Amino acid sequence: MNKQSELEKYTEYGLSGTPEIKADEKKYWLGEFRERVIFALTFEQINRKEAVKVIEEKCKDERIDKLIVESSVLDTITEKFMDLAHKYDKDYKTIDMNGTNKEIALVLASNEAIDERQVLIKELPKLPDEFYYAHSKKLCKKHMEELQKKSPMFMDEFEEMTLLDKMMGIKCGVCEVVKK
Repeated sequence: MNKQSELEKYTEYGLSGTPEIKADEKKYWLGEFRERVIFALTFEQINRKEAVKVIEEKCKDERIDKLIVESSVLDTITEKFMDLAHKYDKDYKTIDMNGTNKEIALVLASNEAIDERQVLIKELPKLPDEFYYAHSKKLCKKHMEELQKKSPMFMDEFEEMTLLDKMMGIKCGVCEVVKK
C-alpha cells in the first residue's frame, strides 16, 4: 500500500484542488447531490413554453429551497425562472458547468436529502392543440370543463365567457378554431 506523506497530500490538493465526494454526480445535477434534487428539466424541455408553467407548479412544493439554472440557457428564458424563484421565495442561482453537462438545464433542489424517485420526465404536460390556438381567448362553459379535465394546470390562462360576452358577440376561442 502506497501511503502519501502529509506534505505530498497538501501539494496535490494545492495543484488540483480538494477532492470532492461524488464529483461526477454533482456535475450532472448542476452542483447538487442527486438525493437533494426534486425536479429537473433538460435543455430540450427548458426551451418549451410549457416549462415555465410546470416549474411554477413545482415551486409551490415547500420542500424546494433553490432553483438552479445552467448558465448557457438563454437570458430571456433564465429571467422567467428568476422571476418564479423570487415569487415563491426560493434561492436562485446560475451555474457554469463549463460544458461538462449537456443534458440538465434546470434543477429544483432541497437543502436536505429528499430522494425523490422521478426527477426527470420524458415529456412536459402540453396544452391540447385546440386550446393552444385559442390562447388568450374566452371559452364557453363546455370547453372550460374540457380544459379542466385535460390540462387543469392551464386553467388560469383562460376565462369563461359571461352572458355579457355572448350578448356582445364574442365567440368561444375553441369553437372558432374547430369551425375553421
